[in-house]
Amino acid sequence: MSSQDYKFRELHGRAFNSQSENYMLPADDTEHTRLDMQHDTLRLHLNGLYPAADQVKAALSPEKSERPAVLDIGTGSGRWALDMAVEFPHAQIVGLDLAPPTISLKGPEAIPQNCRFEVVDVNHPLVQYEGKFDVVHVRGVELGVHDYELFLYNVARTLKPGGLLILIGGYAQLFDENLEPMPVTTEGQPGFTWAQRLFGETYGAFVARADNAIDSKQFWPKWTSENPNYENPTFQDEYIPIGPWESGLDERRRYVSELMLENMIVMMHAYKPLLLQDGAPSDVVDQMLENAIKEVRELKTRGYVKWLYVWMSRTSAPWTGRSKTPQPLEPEPSVYFTEEYKREKAMSPTQRSATVVTQSGSSAPSSSYVS
Repeated sequence: MSSQDYKFRELHGRAFNSQSENYMLPADDTEHTRLDMQHDTLRLHLNGLYPAADQVKAALSPEKSERPAVLDIGTGSGRWALDMAVEFPHAQIVGLDLAPPTISLKGPEAIPQNCRFEVVDVNHPLVQYEGKFDVVHVRGVELGVHDYELFLYNVARTLKPGGLLILIGGYAQLFDENLEPMPVTTEGQPGFTWAQRLFGETYGAFVARADNAIDSKQFWPKWTSENPNYENPTFQDEYIPIGPWESGLDERRRYVSELMLENMIVMMHAYKPLLLQDGAPSDVVDQMLENAIKEVRELKTRGYVKWLYVWMSRTSAPWTGRSKTPQPLEPEPSVYFTEEYKREKAMSPTQRSATVVTQSGSSAPSSSYVS
């Protein structure tokens, strides 16, 4: 299915997928251009398309008796799948998402013959892909997955014995120069930044929607070690600077940091429909966006975005589904909220309507809008 044939949902001036109302990031050309930029940021930071390079290349060796195959779950703009199709022309690459990539508008000649895209909601069992893939790549799907532990069982079903699973997830929590979490706090308090305030408000809006796995990464070690379909999970944290504020940057690091800054700015705009749906007044959102963008543009937010990379092998044993009822888990918030912020959130709507002084010196409604 191409983007031309797909029926998108329109919301606050942006186009969204029509398969799931739960995934509240756009699926339009602006968002896919941002995802291309994010892809380039991660590719250049990692110096490649994937971690565990030796394992990936072995899994996709052209000398295998069967044609190797790769599944890209949450393909977004399709860039990772397209780049893999070029790097491994002998392999079949399949990208899945809730909406087709906008590159499909350019016609079939824009997509390599060994690559295709399918519209699939991965919250459903992936029985149609059972045992078909040597490598499965999953990046940034937590906001669209209801039950991430079950999702890991379903993904294992798609892997051939000995196949490789790669999980990648970013955080709404930003980290300072010392890799300590930046606080979501009130203006004027120590450590306050508009960028983390905006990310914190967005995180809260996603948490309020409940039916997603935004806090799931803290349980990945438990779920992967207890899942009988996987073995040898490896975890790796990566920190990418928001803009070229570090001293002594080489050319690559500078470019990566600049890409991350631009990606963050476009992503901030992508959060606006969610915040409006969550009840925020438009002028409050616009003021937060203006302040946060000004702040990062001027390199006043000296911090990092954190990404978690995980890879593991599929065992040689037959696939096993989840047999036990999952126990309720109480996740820790993935974002650091200060007591001052919590007290502000607990105020009545009338109290919260008091104005705050913005960075530009103008007066604007408080950004703490949740009742």
